[in-house]
Amino acid sequence: MSVQEVSHQDNQQHGYWDDGSLIIRASQVPWTEWALPGTWFKLLDYDRNRSYSVILLKIDPTAPSTPHKHVGAANAYILEGGFSYEHGSVRAGDFMVEAGGVTHTPQIHEDGCILLGFMYGVVAGFNEDGSLAGIIDVDWMIDQATANNAFEHLSNVLRT
Repeated sequence: MSVQEVSHQDNQQHGYWDDGSLIIRASQVPWTEWALPGTWFKLLDYDRNRSYSVILLKIDPTAPSTPHKHVGAANAYILEGGFSYEHGSVRAGDFMVEAGGVTHTPQIHEDGCILLGFMYGVVAGFNEDGSLAGIIDVDWMIDQATANNAFEHLSNVLRT
């Protein structure tokens, strides 16, 4: 039995249960602009206590290649397209783990990229001169998604 169900036009529903389980119909969550031009995300789950987030990330092939660092580890499953960086190339069907604390600059492939990402900590972006351009954390993603009406599916979910 679900505690709350949010109806959608195709009659599929997000599901929420008393034990904390949930089902998110990701196709019904709007894409929200992410931190870089040509990037969008869907926030699927989060935990502020652990600075943990699960996102779908869509990257246009024309998005700028920007150096960034995952302060904690980041895992990704590539759904479409791919990218290359100093450790090689990842494409649809590949799973990768980026060690925490490593700075890299991915080059998006000509067909763009959509990935399912699991981030354990903040992401720091850098300017060309190496100075800090900004920090992306769970609260930033919640704020962006909320402003885009793309947080309703998580608004009543009990998370820290």
